[in-house]
Amino acid sequence: MPDTPLDPVVEKRLRGIRLARRIYVPRTLGLLVGGLCIGSALHELPTPTWVWALWAVQILFWSHLAYWRARYHVSPYHAERQNLGADSLLGGFWMAAMHFNVLPTVVVLTMISLDNIAVGGKSMALRGLGLLAAGALIGMWLIVPGVPDIVPSASVLLGSLPMIVVYPLAVGYITYLQARRLNRQKNKLMELSRSDGLTGLFNRRFWEAQVASNLLSGSSATIALLDLDHFKRINDEHGHGVGDQTLRKLASLLRQSFGDDVLLGRYGGEEFGLLMPSTTLDQATVAIHQFQQRLRNHAPPFSLSRMPTCSIGLAAKDPLMMNHEQWLLRADQALYAAKHAGRNRICIHDASTSQTRPHLG
Repeated sequence: MPDTPLDPVVEKRLRGIRLARRIYVPRTLGLLVGGLCIGSALHELPTPTWVWALWAVQILFWSHLAYWRARYHVSPYHAERQNLGADSLLGGFWMAAMHFNVLPTVVVLTMISLDNIAVGGKSMALRGLGLLAAGALIGMWLIVPGVPDIVPSASVLLGSLPMIVVYPLAVGYITYLQARRLNRQKNKLMELSRSDGLTGLFNRRFWEAQVASNLLSGSSATIALLDLDHFKRINDEHGHGVGDQTLRKLASLLRQSFGDDVLLGRYGGEEFGLLMPSTTLDQATVAIHQFQQRLRNHAPPFSLSRMPTCSIGLAAKDPLMMNHEQWLLRADQALYAAKHAGRNRICIHDASTSQTRPHLG
Protein backbone atom coordinates (compact mmCIF):
# COMPACT_ATOMS: atom_id res chain seq x y z
CA MET A 1 0.00 0.00 0.00
CA PRO A 2 1.26 3.56 -0.64
CA ASP A 3 2.73 5.44 2.28
CA THR A 4 0.41 7.79 4.19
CA PRO A 5 1.21 11.41 3.24
CA LEU A 6 2.98 13.33 5.97
CA ASP A 7 1.59 16.45 7.56
CA PRO A 8 3.05 19.48 5.67
CA VAL A 9 4.56 20.89 8.87
CA VAL A 10 6.22 17.56 9.67
CA GLU A 11 7.47 17.19 6.10
CA LYS A 12 8.94 20.71 6.18
CA ARG A 13 10.72 19.92 9.44
CA LEU A 14 12.12 16.67 8.02
CA ARG A 15 13.41 18.54 4.95
CA GLY A 16 15.21 20.95 7.25
CA ILE A 17 16.78 18.11 9.25
CA ARG A 18 17.89 16.42 6.02
CA LEU A 19 19.51 19.69 4.93
CA ALA A 20 21.37 19.98 8.26
CA ARG A 21 22.51 16.35 7.97
CA ARG A 22 23.67 16.92 4.41
CA ILE A 23 25.72 19.97 5.41
CA TYR A 24 27.18 18.40 8.55
CA VAL A 25 29.90 16.32 6.84
CA PRO A 26 31.20 19.01 4.43
CA ARG A 27 31.12 21.59 7.24
CA THR A 28 33.15 19.29 9.52
CA LEU A 29 35.64 18.56 6.74
CA GLY A 30 35.75 22.23 5.73
CA LEU A 31 36.57 23.29 9.27
CA LEU A 32 39.42 20.77 9.47
CA VAL A 33 41.12 21.61 6.17
CA GLY A 34 40.04 25.24 6.34
CA GLY A 35 41.43 25.47 9.85
CA LEU A 36 44.77 24.25 8.53
CA CYS A 37 44.66 26.88 5.80
CA ILE A 38 43.84 29.70 8.25
CA GLY A 39 46.26 28.41 10.88
CA SER A 40 49.16 28.45 8.41
CA ALA A 41 48.54 32.18 7.84
CA LEU A 42 47.95 32.99 11.52
CA HIS A 43 51.20 31.23 12.40
CA GLU A 44 53.20 33.87 10.50
CA LEU A 45 51.49 36.77 12.29
CA PRO A 46 51.52 38.13 15.87
CA THR A 47 48.20 36.41 16.56
CA PRO A 48 46.66 37.01 20.02
CA THR A 49 46.04 33.96 22.22
CA TRP A 50 42.28 34.51 22.28
CA VAL A 51 42.20 34.31 18.47
CA TRP A 52 43.98 30.95 18.58
CA ALA A 53 41.50 29.79 21.21
CA LEU A 54 38.56 30.84 18.97
CA TRP A 55 40.25 29.08 16.04
CA ALA A 56 40.50 25.82 18.03
CA VAL A 57 36.97 26.01 19.43
CA GLN A 58 35.45 26.58 15.98
CA ILE A 59 37.34 23.65 14.44
CA LEU A 60 36.50 21.23 17.25
CA PHE A 61 32.93 22.14 18.14
CA TRP A 62 31.14 24.37 15.63
CA SER A 63 29.96 21.75 13.10
CA HIS A 64 28.54 19.55 15.89
CA LEU A 65 26.87 22.51 17.61
CA ALA A 66 25.39 23.75 14.32
CA TYR A 67 23.93 20.32 13.52
CA TRP A 68 22.54 19.89 17.04
CA ARG A 69 20.99 23.37 16.90
CA ALA A 70 19.32 22.74 13.54
CA ARG A 71 18.10 19.26 14.46
CA TYR A 72 16.29 20.38 17.62
CA HIS A 73 15.20 23.81 16.43
CA VAL A 74 11.51 24.57 15.85
CA SER A 75 12.38 25.27 12.20
CA PRO A 76 15.48 23.24 11.23
CA TYR A 77 15.63 24.80 7.76
CA HIS A 78 15.76 28.37 9.06
CA ALA A 79 18.21 27.33 11.77
CA GLU A 80 20.55 25.89 9.13
CA ARG A 81 20.34 29.08 7.08
CA GLN A 82 21.34 30.96 10.23
CA ASN A 83 24.21 28.51 10.71
CA LEU A 84 25.41 29.26 7.17
CA GLY A 85 25.18 32.94 8.02
CA ALA A 86 27.41 32.31 11.04
CA ASP A 87 29.86 30.46 8.74
CA SER A 88 30.04 33.55 6.53
CA LEU A 89 30.39 35.94 9.47
CA LEU A 90 33.21 33.87 10.97
CA GLY A 91 34.84 33.50 7.56
CA GLY A 92 34.98 37.28 7.22
CA PHE A 93 36.52 37.52 10.70
CA TRP A 94 39.25 35.04 9.77
CA MET A 95 40.02 36.98 6.60
CA ALA A 96 40.77 40.02 8.74
CA ALA A 97 42.62 37.93 11.33
CA MET A 98 44.92 36.66 8.54
CA HIS A 99 45.54 40.29 7.53
CA PHE A 100 43.83 39.44 4.24
CA ASN A 101 46.64 37.16 3.16
CA VAL A 102 45.66 36.77 -0.49
CA LEU A 103 45.70 32.99 -1.04
CA PRO A 104 43.90 31.81 2.13
CA THR A 105 41.51 34.77 1.90
CA VAL A 106 40.50 33.81 -1.65
CA VAL A 107 40.17 30.16 -0.60
CA VAL A 108 37.91 30.99 2.38
CA LEU A 109 35.82 33.42 0.31
CA THR A 110 35.36 30.88 -2.50
CA MET A 111 34.49 27.89 -0.34
CA ILE A 112 31.98 29.75 1.83
CA SER A 113 30.33 31.22 -1.26
CA LEU A 114 30.18 27.72 -2.77
CA ASP A 115 28.28 26.45 0.28
CA ASN A 116 25.85 29.37 0.17
CA ILE A 117 25.16 28.94 -3.55
CA ALA A 118 24.58 25.19 -3.10
CA VAL A 119 21.87 25.84 -0.50
CA GLY A 120 20.18 29.06 -1.59
CA GLY A 121 21.45 30.09 -5.00
CA LYS A 122 22.09 33.72 -5.91
CA SER A 123 20.18 35.30 -3.02
CA MET A 124 22.01 33.18 -0.45
CA ALA A 125 25.35 33.95 -2.09
CA LEU A 126 24.71 37.71 -1.93
CA ARG A 127 23.62 37.42 1.70
CA GLY A 128 26.79 35.46 2.43
CA LEU A 129 28.98 38.12 0.82
CA GLY A 130 27.33 40.75 3.00
CA LEU A 131 27.99 38.70 6.14
CA LEU A 132 31.57 38.05 5.04
CA ALA A 133 32.07 41.80 4.76
CA ALA A 134 30.46 42.35 8.17
CA GLY A 135 32.69 39.69 9.71
CA ALA A 136 35.75 41.28 8.12
CA LEU A 137 34.80 44.67 9.60
CA ILE A 138 34.41 43.10 13.06
CA GLY A 139 37.78 41.43 12.66
CA MET A 140 39.41 44.70 11.58
CA TRP A 141 37.92 46.41 14.64
CA LEU A 142 39.20 43.73 17.02
CA ILE A 143 42.51 43.07 15.25
CA VAL A 144 44.43 45.84 13.50
CA PRO A 145 45.32 44.25 10.14
CA GLY A 146 48.70 44.63 8.56
CA VAL A 147 49.73 44.74 4.91
CA PRO A 148 48.35 41.69 3.00
CA ASP A 149 50.86 39.18 1.68
CA ILE A 150 50.44 39.06 -2.08
CA VAL A 151 52.85 36.17 -2.59
CA PRO A 152 52.11 33.27 -0.22
CA SER A 153 54.92 31.71 1.74
CA ALA A 154 55.71 28.02 1.39
CA SER A 155 53.94 27.15 4.65
CA VAL A 156 50.80 29.10 3.66
CA LEU A 157 50.80 27.45 0.25
CA LEU A 158 51.12 23.98 1.76
CA GLY A 159 48.47 24.77 4.38
CA SER A 160 46.05 25.94 1.68
CA LEU A 161 46.47 22.98 -0.68
CA PRO A 162 44.19 20.57 1.27
CA MET A 163 41.41 23.14 1.22
CA ILE A 164 41.91 23.78 -2.49
CA VAL A 165 42.04 20.09 -3.44
CA VAL A 166 40.25 18.00 -0.81
CA TYR A 167 37.22 20.16 -0.04
CA PRO A 168 35.96 20.63 -3.66
CA LEU A 169 36.42 16.90 -4.28
CA ALA A 170 34.45 16.07 -1.14
CA VAL A 171 31.68 18.51 -2.05
CA GLY A 172 31.59 17.10 -5.58
CA TYR A 173 31.27 13.54 -4.27
CA ILE A 174 28.53 14.52 -1.81
CA THR A 175 26.71 16.30 -4.65
CA TYR A 176 27.01 13.13 -6.73
CA LEU A 177 25.50 11.03 -3.93
CA GLN A 178 22.69 13.56 -3.58
CA ALA A 179 22.00 13.44 -7.32
CA ARG A 180 21.81 9.63 -7.17
CA ARG A 181 19.39 9.80 -4.26
CA LEU A 182 17.21 12.32 -6.10
CA ASN A 183 17.27 10.12 -9.19
CA ARG A 184 16.11 7.12 -7.13
CA GLN A 185 13.33 9.23 -5.67
CA LYS A 186 12.34 10.39 -9.15
CA ASN A 187 12.22 6.80 -10.39
CA LYS A 188 10.19 5.77 -7.35
CA LEU A 189 7.69 8.59 -7.93
CA MET A 190 7.47 7.66 -11.60
CA GLU A 191 6.80 4.05 -10.65
CA LEU A 192 4.13 5.10 -8.17
CA SER A 193 2.48 7.36 -10.75
CA ARG A 194 1.99 4.47 -13.16
CA SER A 195 1.33 1.59 -10.75
CA ASP A 196 -1.76 0.37 -8.96
CA GLY A 197 -1.17 0.56 -5.23
CA LEU A 198 -2.93 -2.71 -4.37
CA THR A 199 -1.69 -5.12 -7.04
CA GLY A 200 1.53 -3.51 -8.26
CA LEU A 201 0.35 -3.81 -11.88
CA PHE A 202 0.09 -0.78 -14.15
CA ASN A 203 -2.79 1.53 -13.32
CA ARG A 204 -5.54 2.13 -15.86
CA ARG A 205 -4.22 5.49 -17.06
CA PHE A 206 -0.75 4.21 -17.85
CA TRP A 207 -2.00 0.91 -19.28
CA GLU A 208 -4.41 2.65 -21.64
CA ALA A 209 -1.57 4.94 -22.77
CA GLN A 210 0.41 1.83 -23.72
CA VAL A 211 -2.59 0.48 -25.65
CA ALA A 212 -2.86 3.79 -27.53
CA SER A 213 0.87 3.74 -28.29
CA ASN A 214 0.76 0.14 -29.52
CA LEU A 215 -2.09 0.97 -31.89
CA LEU A 216 0.31 3.23 -33.80
CA SER A 217 2.81 0.42 -34.36
CA GLY A 218 2.56 -1.88 -37.37
CA SER A 219 2.84 -5.20 -35.58
CA SER A 220 -0.04 -7.42 -34.55
CA ALA A 221 -1.37 -7.24 -31.00
CA THR A 222 -4.30 -8.42 -28.92
CA ILE A 223 -5.85 -7.04 -25.77
CA ALA A 224 -7.80 -8.99 -23.18
CA LEU A 225 -10.13 -7.65 -20.51
CA LEU A 226 -10.50 -10.04 -17.57
CA ASP A 227 -13.17 -9.81 -14.87
CA LEU A 228 -13.35 -11.96 -11.72
CA ASP A 229 -16.72 -13.68 -11.50
CA HIS A 230 -18.95 -12.89 -8.50
CA PHE A 231 -16.21 -10.88 -6.82
CA LYS A 232 -18.73 -8.76 -4.92
CA ARG A 233 -19.85 -11.92 -3.13
CA ILE A 234 -16.31 -12.39 -1.76
CA ASN A 235 -16.28 -8.86 -0.34
CA ASP A 236 -19.78 -9.24 1.13
CA GLU A 237 -19.24 -12.68 2.69
CA HIS A 238 -15.57 -12.55 3.69
CA GLY A 239 -14.74 -8.86 3.89
CA HIS A 240 -12.73 -6.47 1.76
CA GLY A 241 -9.45 -7.71 3.25
CA VAL A 242 -9.98 -11.13 1.69
CA GLY A 243 -11.12 -9.43 -1.50
CA ASP A 244 -7.84 -7.47 -1.62
CA GLN A 245 -5.86 -10.67 -1.03
CA THR A 246 -7.73 -12.29 -3.92
CA LEU A 247 -6.85 -9.42 -6.25
CA ARG A 248 -3.19 -9.61 -5.24
CA LYS A 249 -3.21 -13.39 -5.79
CA LEU A 250 -4.63 -12.90 -9.27
CA ALA A 251 -2.08 -10.19 -10.09
CA SER A 252 0.73 -12.48 -8.95
CA LEU A 253 -0.55 -15.33 -11.12
CA LEU A 254 -0.83 -12.98 -14.12
CA ARG A 255 2.81 -11.96 -13.69
CA GLN A 256 3.90 -15.60 -13.35
CA SER A 257 1.90 -16.65 -16.40
CA PHE A 258 2.77 -13.86 -18.83
CA GLY A 259 6.05 -12.36 -17.59
CA ASP A 260 7.35 -9.11 -19.06
CA ASP A 261 6.14 -9.81 -22.59
CA VAL A 262 2.57 -8.81 -21.72
CA LEU A 263 1.66 -5.43 -20.23
CA LEU A 264 -0.64 -6.06 -17.29
CA GLY A 265 -2.89 -3.42 -15.80
CA ARG A 266 -5.66 -3.13 -13.27
CA TYR A 267 -8.45 -1.72 -15.38
CA GLY A 268 -10.77 -1.04 -12.46
CA GLY A 269 -12.12 -2.86 -9.42
CA GLU A 270 -11.88 -6.59 -10.16
CA GLU A 271 -11.23 -6.00 -13.87
CA PHE A 272 -7.77 -6.38 -15.41
CA GLY A 273 -6.31 -5.55 -18.81
CA LEU A 274 -3.69 -7.47 -20.79
CA LEU A 275 -1.90 -5.93 -23.77
CA MET A 276 -0.19 -8.68 -25.73
CA PRO A 277 2.17 -7.17 -28.33
CA SER A 278 3.20 -9.14 -31.42
CA THR A 279 0.45 -11.65 -30.64
CA THR A 280 -2.28 -12.82 -32.97
CA LEU A 281 -5.81 -13.49 -31.76
CA ASP A 282 -5.29 -17.25 -31.98
CA GLN A 283 -2.03 -17.09 -30.01
CA ALA A 284 -3.64 -14.89 -27.38
CA THR A 285 -6.60 -17.24 -27.08
CA VAL A 286 -4.33 -20.22 -26.38
CA ALA A 287 -2.34 -18.26 -23.77
CA ILE A 288 -5.49 -16.99 -22.03
CA HIS A 289 -7.03 -20.49 -21.99
CA GLN A 290 -3.87 -21.83 -20.33
CA PHE A 291 -4.08 -19.06 -17.77
CA GLN A 292 -7.64 -20.02 -16.91
CA GLN A 293 -6.48 -23.58 -16.26
CA ARG A 294 -3.72 -22.30 -13.93
CA LEU A 295 -6.28 -20.14 -12.12
CA ARG A 296 -8.40 -23.21 -11.29
CA ASN A 297 -5.44 -24.79 -9.48
CA HIS A 298 -4.02 -21.62 -7.92
CA ALA A 299 -3.96 -21.45 -4.11
CA PRO A 300 -6.70 -19.09 -2.86
CA PRO A 301 -6.56 -16.81 0.18
CA PHE A 302 -6.91 -18.67 3.47
CA SER A 303 -10.63 -17.87 3.85
CA LEU A 304 -11.64 -19.18 0.42
CA SER A 305 -11.93 -22.78 -0.71
CA ARG A 306 -10.81 -21.91 -4.25
CA MET A 307 -9.95 -18.95 -6.45
CA PRO A 308 -12.90 -17.38 -8.27
CA THR A 309 -13.32 -18.01 -11.98
CA CYS A 310 -12.97 -15.23 -14.54
CA SER A 311 -14.65 -14.04 -17.70
CA ILE A 312 -12.42 -12.75 -20.50
CA GLY A 313 -13.01 -10.73 -23.63
CA LEU A 314 -10.45 -10.66 -26.45
CA ALA A 315 -10.02 -8.24 -29.34
CA ALA A 316 -7.22 -8.09 -31.91
CA LYS A 317 -5.76 -4.90 -33.35
CA ASP A 318 -7.48 -3.79 -36.55
CA PRO A 319 -5.73 -1.37 -38.97
CA LEU A 320 -9.12 0.27 -39.60
CA MET A 321 -9.51 1.34 -35.96
CA MET A 322 -9.69 5.11 -35.53
CA ASN A 323 -8.43 5.14 -31.93
CA HIS A 324 -7.57 2.88 -29.00
CA GLU A 325 -10.98 3.50 -27.40
CA GLN A 326 -12.53 1.55 -30.28
CA TRP A 327 -10.13 -1.32 -29.57
CA LEU A 328 -11.02 -1.31 -25.88
CA LEU A 329 -14.72 -1.16 -26.71
CA ARG A 330 -14.46 -4.33 -28.79
CA ALA A 331 -12.72 -6.16 -25.93
CA ASP A 332 -15.31 -4.82 -23.50
CA GLN A 333 -18.14 -6.06 -25.70
CA ALA A 334 -16.52 -9.51 -25.81
CA LEU A 335 -16.15 -9.45 -22.02
CA TYR A 336 -19.81 -8.50 -21.61
CA ALA A 337 -20.79 -11.40 -23.90
CA ALA A 338 -18.72 -13.82 -21.80
CA LYS A 339 -20.43 -12.69 -18.60
CA HIS A 340 -23.88 -12.68 -20.22
CA ALA A 341 -23.33 -16.24 -21.51
CA GLY A 342 -22.78 -17.59 -18.00
CA ARG A 343 -19.27 -16.39 -16.99
CA ASN A 344 -16.13 -18.51 -16.62
CA ARG A 345 -15.44 -18.39 -20.34
CA ILE A 346 -13.59 -16.58 -23.13
CA CYS A 347 -15.37 -14.59 -25.82
CA ILE A 348 -13.67 -13.16 -28.90
CA HIS A 349 -14.58 -10.10 -30.94
CA ASP A 350 -14.63 -11.08 -34.60
CA ALA A 351 -13.51 -8.05 -36.65
CA SER A 352 -14.82 -9.55 -39.90
CA THR A 353 -18.40 -9.69 -38.62
CA SER A 354 -18.18 -7.09 -35.82
CA GLN A 355 -19.74 -9.76 -33.58
CA THR A 356 -18.51 -11.65 -30.56
CA ARG A 357 -18.19 -15.41 -30.44
CA PRO A 358 -17.33 -17.83 -27.65
CA HIS A 359 -14.04 -19.68 -27.57
CA LEU A 360 -14.84 -23.37 -27.94
CA GLY A 361 -11.42 -24.79 -27.05
